[in-house]
Amino acid sequence: MASGKVSYQMISLKYGIYVGIAHILFFLLMGVLGLHDYVEFSFISALFVIVGICLAIASYKRVRGGMLNYLHGLAIGATVGVVSSTLLALFMVIYITAFDASYLNNLQASALFPQSLSLLSLFVLTIIYGLIPGFLIGFIAMQWYKRPDHTMSERVR
Repeated sequence: MASGKVSYQMISLKYGIYVGIAHILFFLLMGVLGLHDYVEFSFISALFVIVGICLAIASYKRVRGGMLNYLHGLAIGATVGVVSSTLLALFMVIYITAFDASYLNNLQASALFPQSLSLLSLFVLTIIYGLIPGFLIGFIAMQWYKRPDHTMSERVR
């Protein structure tokens, strides 16, 4: 792909979808293992967001020949967070509506969510809980990637 044809939006969308799928698979794995009652375990999925954002920024920097606009890096973080959390939020609505309405009660009983949590508020909160950490993780990752000599591939080798 030529660097002029690659946009940070396309890379963000791609990695956001990957992270969203990882969130959903992790949620399903938690269900199979009987861990849905332990809402705190869902914070492990933050690792997916961290890895996804770092890989997205590294990919964008690589296809742009090492040139990276700082604001594009922040936007990549926020976009990966929003896309992945929107996929998760849509899945959660379908899951609760079609398969397990009691899961919403488990969330309401948790100290992490309000007792008056509705399906709509869960949808909105899930997206917000993806946007804000995505932006912050993008900001932190850009402290590394903003320098021309800092790339993921150089450090891994």
